[in-house]
Amino acid sequence: MNFVGTLGLIFWERVLPILLIILLGFGFQRRMKVDASTLNRVNLFLFVPALTLSRLAETTLSVQTITIVAVAVLLNAASLWLLCWIIGRLMVWDSETQATVTLGSMLGNSGNFGLPLIELVLGRQFVGYQALVLAFNNVLTFTVGVWLLARSKLPLAEAAKQVLSMPLIYAVLLGIFLSATQKTLPVPLLTSLRYLGDGLIPVALLTLGMQLAEQNGLKNGSGIILATVLRLIVSPISMLAIVQLLGIQPELARVLILGASVPTAINTALLAIELNVNPNLASAIVLATTLICPITVTFTAFLVTQ
Repeated sequence: MNFVGTLGLIFWERVLPILLIILLGFGFQRRMKVDASTLNRVNLFLFVPALTLSRLAETTLSVQTITIVAVAVLLNAASLWLLCWIIGRLMVWDSETQATVTLGSMLGNSGNFGLPLIELVLGRQFVGYQALVLAFNNVLTFTVGVWLLARSKLPLAEAAKQVLSMPLIYAVLLGIFLSATQKTLPVPLLTSLRYLGDGLIPVALLTLGMQLAEQNGLKNGSGIILATVLRLIVSPISMLAIVQLLGIQPELARVLILGASVPTAINTALLAIELNVNPNLASAIVLATTLICPITVTFTAFLVTQ
């Protein structure tokens, strides 16, 4: 099969199913007008921790692997932050625009989009790695993200309280302990968590579509373009350089590179709306990267599966 045919097959079999569920959620929200924020909380407080804990508990990860994933995620985020800071200085952006574009560039949708993407493209056995990426990205979101958007409005103690209130943090810590020590949970508990985790993929994609249906459109063209290029193109290229620099084994490297190609996390818009820091720009970045990502994600999926 030629290059174009292979790309088309990857899009048809692995990327399009994700987009169809997102589109269903978009259309459902346009017609039914339900409370998407409540559904998002169900994802955040039940489905995501359950999937993360169950996948980590079922995946044997060494302390070295956990450390490597953390270093790779942090290095990639730092690289994107530095590029955005340099370009923002050249563009003479105000501090709110700089913070919003930086956050939109750094933080990918590792959960709602990344988990099903990894499972469909690479296989269920690799979801444990992506769960680690999701965990570290969420820590970044609720620490660095809050600091970037609201360092002049939100006390440090309140930011720390928000981080500590997230069940994902504790699911990650317990999952890492179980994975690193090769221990397991009682069968009934693990089975329940597996059932909950299996519910994440369809519900999360529906939720993403519903949240996108509530966005107001595209504004501030230069910020949107920069965030889109950094998030969808520069991020996987940067991660490719990082995995080569660190000498990461191929299976984990494929997860990291493909996971770095996902669109901007919806949490960036939710944080911006909550803290009233450039919410329209943050929402527009989420919308733009999600609309364009089928092209870039398909290409990245092709490269990592060859």
